[in-house]
Amino acid sequence: MPRSDASRGYAPAPAGDRPRLFDLMLPWAAGILVTLIAELGVAVVVWDWVAGDDPSNVASPARTILFLHLPSAVCIALGTWAAAALHRSPSRDSRVRHGLAAFAPAVALQLVIYVSQRGDLTVITFLVQLVGCAVGFLADRLRNG
Repeated sequence: MPRSDASRGYAPAPAGDRPRLFDLMLPWAAGILVTLIAELGVAVVVWDWVAGDDPSNVASPARTILFLHLPSAVCIALGTWAAAALHRSPSRDSRVRHGLAAFAPAVALQLVIYVSQRGDLTVITFLVQLVGCAVGFLADRLRNG
């Protein structure tokens, strides 16, 4: 046995014996981190550079979609793609587990936003979430064939 502590019974478990929840933790963490960092970057760009101190600069419906909803969809797509890309085999071979690994971070973040805004979820917010998840998952599928 290659490990020095193998004589004491601490040999690593084979990948097949590992609980499947551990196969999902890395993709979930990566998806959440990528989404949050991308959203932070978008917030800095939109609120510091575009809107400045005057929120009326993004008050029109077209500007709201352009500066808030489309960048949010891109951030969600990046997070979904990161989560799906880091999901490993053999758990990745199951469509249900792979979908859970890819979509759970975005859904969890959306639930946090929903709870923090006391249930103020609009149709456009839901559509942004849906489009972002679909684009991120599609990007992973295109990358992996």
